[in-house]
Amino acid sequence: MKIIPLRITLVAGLLALFGSLAVPAVLAADRKAPTAKTKKISKKDLKKYDKNGNGKLEPSEKAALKRDAAKAKKKKKKTTKKRAKRKRKS
Repeated sequence: MKIIPLRITLVAGLLALFGSLAVPAVLAADRKAPTAKTKKISKKDLKKYDKNGNGKLEPSEKAALKRDAAKAKKKKKKTTKKRAKRKRKS
């Protein structure tokens, strides 16, 4: 007779454990990583690249922004490599 309450307690505990592990996973899945379409453009970038002044970036303006971002990323990568090389020599 004592086995049934023990099993009920065990099953309830396992369900509670599963629920506590599942909720953060579901919430994390809801938060999407920013993509090119959902990423907000900073006011500084909008002012710099919005040539026609309509408050939105046209495809050509977005292309210029992406091109400059790629150049900056490449320059940063190059600088990081130089620093690592200097550290190895020291």
